[in-house]
Amino acid sequence: MSVPTQGFGRDARLTSRLDFSRVFSDGRKTPGRSFVVWSRRQETQRPARLGLSVGAKVGTAVRRMRLKRLTRETFRLHRSELRGGIDLVVCLRPGCAWENRAEAERDLIEAWRRAELLA
Repeated sequence: MSVPTQGFGRDARLTSRLDFSRVFSDGRKTPGRSFVVWSRRQETQRPARLGLSVGAKVGTAVRRMRLKRLTRETFRLHRSELRGGIDLVVCLRPGCAWENRAEAERDLIEAWRRAELLA
């Protein structure tokens, strides 16, 4: 088992279609104001992993990338606070109004708390 780092390397990401499919089919859905968090617990205690789903209706390519960066940065900074063995997929919805990391952190951490994902 590796120790979680502050980076967002390959070990912190959901990389395959199968990983995403497992989260969507077996996971738990926690809606937020402008996103949905899908979470699935694994048997292993490896650090949490993140996957993102952002459709074209969310905005322009620049806007979608900005929202993904905010989500990844929030996850990266708070990964050590999440329970081990969690796979997350954050699906951003149209109308997501985050302008800075503080807004993203507030909303995501609240959703993680409601989903009982924080250690």
